[in-house]
Amino acid sequence: MSNYREERRFRCQDDRGKTYVVIQQMRISGQNAASPKTDYMTEEGEIVNRLDEEHFLLLLDGQILHVPHISDADH
Repeated sequence: MSNYREERRFRCQDDRGKTYVVIQQMRISGQNAASPKTDYMTEEGEIVNRLDEEHFLLLLDGQILHVPHISDADH
C-alpha cells in the first residue's frame, strides 16, 4: 500500500465554468516506490493528468480543466 503526502491544491474550471479542486500529492512509499512520484486527483477522487502549468486533463470524460491566473498565495 502506498502513502501519499499532499503537496498543493489547484482551483480549476472546465469550459462550462464548473469548479474543481485538483490535489497534487506525492507518493512517498509503497511496493514499487523507488523514488517519489507525483499524482493528481480531484477532491471527488477522479484521476487527473497535468498537461502543463495551467491545464489538467480529467481522465474519465476527457475535459480540460483550466487554472485561473491568480497569485501563488491564493492556491
